[in-house]
Amino acid sequence: MCGIAGIIDFNIKDNIKDVENMLQSINFRGPNSKSICPGTFFDIGAVRLSIVDLKSKSANQPFVSDNGNIIVIYNGEIYNHQDLRRTYLSGHSFSSKCDGEVLPLLYQKFGIGFIEKIKGMFSICIIDKSKSEIYLIRDRFGIKPLYYYFNPKKRSLIFCSEIHPIFLNKIDKIENHKETIRFFDYSLLHSTNETWFKNILQICPGEYLKFSKTELKVEKYYNLEDNIDESTDFQKINYFDLEDKIFQIINKSFREHSIGDFKLGLHISSGLDSGLLACGAKVASLETECYTFGFEESEFNEIPGAKQISDALNFKHTFTIINTNNIINEFEKNLNMHYEPFTSLRLLNHNHLYEKFKDSCKVILDGSGGDEIGGGYTYQKLAWVMDMINDGQENVVEKMKRKKNYLNDDVILRYSKKINTPAANIHEDGKFFEKFNFLNLNYTKENFVKLNKPFRSILRNTQYQDLMYRKLPRSLKYIDRASMRHSVEARVPFLDHELVEAMISIPTKYKLINGIQRFIHNRYIRKTLGTKFRYKNKKSLADPQTDWMRSHFRDYTFDILNSNSTKNDSIVDHKILSSKFNSFFKRKEVENSFYLFQCLCYLAWKHKILKNQKNI
Repeated sequence: MCGIAGIIDFNIKDNIKDVENMLQSINFRGPNSKSICPGTFFDIGAVRLSIVDLKSKSANQPFVSDNGNIIVIYNGEIYNHQDLRRTYLSGHSFSSKCDGEVLPLLYQKFGIGFIEKIKGMFSICIIDKSKSEIYLIRDRFGIKPLYYYFNPKKRSLIFCSEIHPIFLNKIDKIENHKETIRFFDYSLLHSTNETWFKNILQICPGEYLKFSKTELKVEKYYNLEDNIDESTDFQKINYFDLEDKIFQIINKSFREHSIGDFKLGLHISSGLDSGLLACGAKVASLETECYTFGFEESEFNEIPGAKQISDALNFKHTFTIINTNNIINEFEKNLNMHYEPFTSLRLLNHNHLYEKFKDSCKVILDGSGGDEIGGGYTYQKLAWVMDMINDGQENVVEKMKRKKNYLNDDVILRYSKKINTPAANIHEDGKFFEKFNFLNLNYTKENFVKLNKPFRSILRNTQYQDLMYRKLPRSLKYIDRASMRHSVEARVPFLDHELVEAMISIPTKYKLINGIQRFIHNRYIRKTLGTKFRYKNKKSLADPQTDWMRSHFRDYTFDILNSNSTKNDSIVDHKILSSKFNSFFKRKEVENSFYLFQCLCYLAWKHKILKNQKNI
């Protein structure tokens, strides 16, 4: 795991010092070594967090082909690198066990098409000196980040694993209002190739950028929808045969995600994702222990449930609880770390967990993606019902109606809006939250995101949108920043692309059985832990955000709200915001602080990050 940075400049300018400064600013992503590679039209470099082949200097980047024409730096892990060595590179003499050593060789052999053969999480830079071309490549689901800035006048390209180092190159920080609108209207983050900063772009999941003297183009090399078989909905498929197939893919993913010379840890809560994560690690015979964050407020504390899972599997369990007396400092620490607004105070505990145990475990398995691939969100029960009715399976729906956890009419009405209206102000738990316009911006068509619906199945479309737009992009960003800030590698075995494709392709009728969502995942857990472990359908994320905002954040909110930075902001309606926050703090009972927290985080970001040119 690493951080990478570089400047491509065909004007033959020496940019080594600038690249070195960028690498220094992300040294936490790779504290074990740093290397810079200069060239006639490029200066690139990497910082390394040693996970595979710890002692070998040959495992340090860059990786160079035998003839010196191909140079590669990358961030991530290639999980099938040993298979690739045996299958395609058996005649080559390798100098290390590092996964990255296969990359220049595969590019030489297959050209850019080599991407289709590798499995893993990665952001890759390839320099092809013979053609004076570079490629920037990001993995299929965007697990590892890659940002860039292109100057069309100078024909120069700056890229980096994080956003903030790019501003070291005398680039102004300008708010991208299109992202602002997406955030407040759709609660979207990184759902397109844009960021919160104008002209700072990202390579999107499953894409690569090609840059030469004469062209800059972005190509899509992976589309999830091209790998999904919807015909399964109309085939006679035995459930238990399907279950065996899915179990085998899960087990394979955990074996592949266990590469490295460190023991692995698990970040778990009390939910189904965590149970599945822990069981997958147990079946794969991984040496591991479990880590959990909790809350002082007992009604939100998931430590007892997490401990029950780890005890049942004989895993050591350790937990931490954040000190709320220091909560404002923790918030600003996270704001600097993410460098863009975020959506929940829960991230403070998430970051605290990585920080607390960074010296105990250098590789963490995370359960992100489990709900997305399984269709585990509550509103997806309605999508399932709609699919069953459309497919003439009313009898299946009637059976489900008799189950206690069937959606009542009021909740069905709410979720129908969430499924059909991207901007519906309904949280995952079915509760409405107040949404109001306080931005003086031009809401034109180009500011909105078209959420594609490539499938016949309504449920598959909700899964697709959660993976591509709504939930996964922001979740993966949060994981990357929290883990790498503390020099820890986080892996997400549920996002193995073969597993994702298999799970999305499951016949719709098997995605919810006897009123139980993610039935197949429940079966995996019960097979490992025994029949006493049976998970209910997903509950909403339970945390004390509303309580924290009304207590610990009260004074801080008014300080930000009444600062000159906010009052003089031309696109913020200070009067509307003041009214809404005053009402929030005066009301005796408040169910949902989701939107107001987004407002606070946005204002703090503008005050602390955007308008502070020195904050890099």
